[in-house]
Formats: sequence, structure tokens, C-alpha cells
Amino acid sequence: MVQLDEFKGPEAHAAALPDTATLPAELAALYLCITPAQLAELRKSKRPEGRAGNNSNPSVIRPVDGGAGGSKDPALYSLGTLRDFAKAHTAPSAFDTAANTGMLGWVSAKLPFFAELEPRIKRGKRVLIGGAWDRTDPLREARFVDLAKGRIRFASLTYAEAAASLWADVASHTALAEKGLALLRSEMQTIEASLAATAQLAATSNSGATA
Repeated sequence: MVQLDEFKGPEAHAAALPDTATLPAELAALYLCITPAQLAELRKSKRPEGRAGNNSNPSVIRPVDGGAGGSKDPALYSLGTLRDFAKAHTAPSAFDTAANTGMLGWVSAKLPFFAELEPRIKRGKRVLIGGAWDRTDPLREARFVDLAKGRIRFASLTYAEAAASLWADVASHTALAEKGLALLRSEMQTIEASLAATAQLAATSNSGATA
């Protein structure tokens, strides 16, 4: 994961990154709750060919540095621009949609989670902090500060993988696990109801055959 430079001066203890901060594409996409590929699409002007793009267009995100004209430098995005875009686009993200697709989403959709850095003693064990796609999380901005300073990282996991991981606190782990347990109970009830219906059908068929 690309990390930002350590902040200096009055920004060193800030609870949120300033608008002037720049994020690499990986973190910029995470901030907007989209994939890096979707972010790359947003860099393209939606105007007809032959007309200059408008940098103020809320449907287009321009990097402030790198990533243009064959440049080998990685693209960097202004956090202020990302915040303006997020305010103008409040519809559920692809991550929100994936998280609400029932059992299929639980076992297959990859979602970003904030995670602790792995001390050597915990190598191979993910220690999760919370969901990184939840834009309503009051701690999300502070966690991006921690990301920028390299204090934490993020990992792409399915809900099922996250439920099977270690968590920094029991309450967050329990809240996520309960979603999976509820899905499993629903699936079991559906299967049990189907079995009962099959047994009833078989009994009806047998009674008809012996009449």
C-alpha cells in the first residue's frame, strides 16, 4: 500500500486530513468507496470529443499530479476534490450494494476493512478495526489519518473472511458476525421449509398410490 508522507506542524495531530492533502489512487478510491478502475474512469472527460474537459465538472475527477500524458509518476488526488465529489454523489456505492446481496454477497463480494498493522507475533492473523466503506462512520476521517501515517492498513475481504478474522474489539466483531448468523438462520429456515414441503408431497403421493 502506498503511504503518504508524515504530516508536520499543526497537521500532525489533526483528527482529519486537510483538503490540501493528496492521496494516491488506491486510497483515493477507498475514500470514495469505489474501485481504482472506477476512479480511473472518472478521470475521463464525459464531454463530446474535441471539447475540452471541465475540471469543475462533478462527474470528472482530475489528479493534481502525475498519471497524465504517459507520465510514470503515480496519480495523486486532492482530498478536497474527493470530498466535493462525495458530497455530490450520495447514492449507495458498489460496496454498499455488494454488502446487501444476501448470502452471495457474504461469501463472494470483496469489501475493504480497516486493519491493524500486523506485529510479528500476530503474523498471518488479520486484526480488523471496522468496515472501510461505511461513509457514515464517525471515526472514518480519523482512520484515514492513521492510514496516511502508516499506523493502520486496509484489507479487501469478504464478509465471511472478516467474520473469521480477529478483531480489535468484541462489539464490532459481534455486530458483523450477527449479520452472517442471521443469513445462515434464514437459509436454514428456507431449507427446512423445503424439506417439510417435500415430505408432505411424498406423503400425499404415497397415500394416492395406495388408495
